Amino acid sequence: MSKPMKHAWLTVDLEEWYHLDYLKGYPCRETGVRVVPLIYDFLDMLDEQGVKVTFFCVAEIAQENAGLIRELIRRGHAVGCHGLDHELLTEKSLEQFIAETAEARALIEAAAGAPVTGYRASCFTMERDKLDAIRELGFTYDSSKIRFAQHPLYRNLDLAGFDRPADLVYTDGDFCEYEIPTLELFGYSIPISGGGYLRLFPFWLLRILLGLYARKHENFTIYVHPFELTAAKLPLPEGLGRATKLRCLVGRRGNLKKLRKVIRWLTKRGARFSTLEADRRERGLA
Repeated sequence: MSKPMKHAWLTVDLEEWYHLDYLKGYPCRETGVRVVPLIYDFLDMLDEQGVKVTFFCVAEIAQENAGLIRELIRRGHAVGCHGLDHELLTEKSLEQFIAETAEARALIEAAAGAPVTGYRASCFTMERDKLDAIRELGFTYDSSKIRFAQHPLYRNLDLAGFDRPADLVYTDGDFCEYEIPTLELFGYSIPISGGGYLRLFPFWLLRILLGLYARKHENFTIYVHPFELTAAKLPLPEGLGRATKLRCLVGRRGNLKKLRKVIRWLTKRGARFSTLEADRRERGLA
């Protein structure tokens, strides 16, 4: 029997389709095709559902879309940092990371006209020394932890010394870490919370998996990307393997409707959506 849900956090990695790790090395940026400016249908859907979202923004996206960033703030959403670029943190020295993160935050704050206090690592590649560094830089929350040993990029972030006051929530002083949930089934971690897996699974299967998850958990975090919220044609490069093309394109056309169904499923079971910033304030950590 599913337990009543308490909290749900919908998060968006605000990046372009060509930032996908498996498209790096291809001249995708030069095509001129951009999907970030096409997310207004998604924003309108959020307004209809009364859902506020945390957007983790790549700095160059904020520079190119300052009007959109300010619209996010106007609609009551939160804007965090997703790095200066979308390179993996595991490929950056600590010194490079600190300098780039300070620069990225300044650029995003200039576009948003508001403070930026949250962070998410590209491809969830956060490491403990870099987590400690963003705290020193003044960030107050992060959402880069995911337990998914089968994925070659994701890291199970070391949170030694943190308390766990709630499901998916870890705290150390006034700093919060928000975990991306996976479903443990038959010895595997199944990432039911977003990305390609949200697009791949039909809703009837997602509903079953979410029901299994809700038997043991009371909170849920979702993550999506702009290219997953629009069916706009992507000019994928020649030479891209069939599996990679499928990984990039599968389920995009109906994903916005599916996401609406997931939001409604969680809401009907008692989950209340908020930004991560708002949740941190409600926990008395602001």
